[in-house]
Amino acid sequence: MLRAGRGEYASIKGDADEGGAVTLNALEPIVDLRLQGDTEVSVEKNKKSLGVVGSGAPPKVLFLDGIRGLAAMLVVLQHSNEYMNDINVGASAVDAFFVLSSFLLTMLFLKKAERLLAQGASYRKWAFTLADYFLKRFFRVYPCFALLAVLLWLLPFEYQNRFFLVETADKYDLYKVLTFDIEHRYLMLWTLPLEIVYYFFIPTFVLATARMRRFWWVAFTPLHIWVLYDGFYTYRSHHTLLRPHFTTFLQGSMAAVIFVKIDTWRRDTGFEFSKWQVVAIRATEYATITLLVSECFRALLYEWVHENFVPIPPGDSFISMLLASIIVIEMVLPSSVSTTLEWNVLRHWGKISFSVYLLHPFVIFSETIRQKNNYYDRYFGRLLLLHLVATMSYYVVEYPLQMVVRRLSWQLAQVEKKGGGALVYSTVNAATEPRRSSIADCV
Repeated sequence: MLRAGRGEYASIKGDADEGGAVTLNALEPIVDLRLQGDTEVSVEKNKKSLGVVGSGAPPKVLFLDGIRGLAAMLVVLQHSNEYMNDINVGASAVDAFFVLSSFLLTMLFLKKAERLLAQGASYRKWAFTLADYFLKRFFRVYPCFALLAVLLWLLPFEYQNRFFLVETADKYDLYKVLTFDIEHRYLMLWTLPLEIVYYFFIPTFVLATARMRRFWWVAFTPLHIWVLYDGFYTYRSHHTLLRPHFTTFLQGSMAAVIFVKIDTWRRDTGFEFSKWQVVAIRATEYATITLLVSECFRALLYEWVHENFVPIPPGDSFISMLLASIIVIEMVLPSSVSTTLEWNVLRHWGKISFSVYLLHPFVIFSETIRQKNNYYDRYFGRLLLLHLVATMSYYVVEYPLQMVVRRLSWQLAQVEKKGGGALVYSTVNAATEPRRSSIADCV
């Protein structure tokens, strides 16, 4: 999830930090950017105007928060069974979550890995880096999920069945739910184990890419062909294992590498886009957006151009490559697209999106709301109640957890600096340690 403040532009620089995050040095108003638990990013306001963007312009990242917020809304719409029932917008939203998570985590870990390789870091340094990475990933996802699993376990079967579609009274097994047994991934909980498993793949992918140096593109060519083929001809749906969705995550990771390489090259060479290059890029981007909307809704180009404009996937829509392309373009050359997605409403829903993801069944399946005869009573009742519940959950549960992982990450860094020793620090010392203005991320 993304947690954003009020800044308009963000620059990505600095070391990977707490909560699986990269902390960027802020020169203007500080902004907290929550990349679905992926990162914390302090951002600086870019005073350069849009148009022909110079190589020194910081990449714009706040719109990623808006994408996550929009995806959270689409998941709620899909599960409500009352709005937009003729298409599966929830599947596209899940793919957006997968692409965003892999993009952000890969981007941050790649920057860290390249610095460590350039410094000739020791195995000990790498071990602490990996320990910090997995510490942040664990505390980002699992504690909130575990609390939800225990809450469901304490509820009567009537509510288990209503909110999470548990079939029989003796079906809910807390241990199997907590260990992600394939038969106990209720409702939307099937996505969490897929993300967690992919977390383990990211360091390997990043190190392999970093080791290839200038020849990273050699491996990416066949990988993109694989993603394209898999997207059109592999059956992907909900409640499956990682394999059908692996290329969705992989596309996000490859997009992150491409962005980092382009951004580094532009900064090193001072390259600036010419007017006609900007026009060509914009034309490509808007065509890609049209394709993305057409694929999600099975409309537009499918009706205007040809019924089978592209191969129709046997399962869910194939949007990962299109979405990743748009993200890279907007990161490199921001436009009104990213500005629109920076709307405060979308960014706030991005901030609370993990709580929305976990808690929305309690709202949309509430009998009190479902029994309302008036359509607008049901609509606004769900919208306002979900917003209230998710916001409270963020500040009562998610935010304190991020403060805990922030402190643990700081303590781990102190152990590394001191060359060993017990992981024991007084609360006073930890509290008086200089802290950055940004808040730990929540993906």
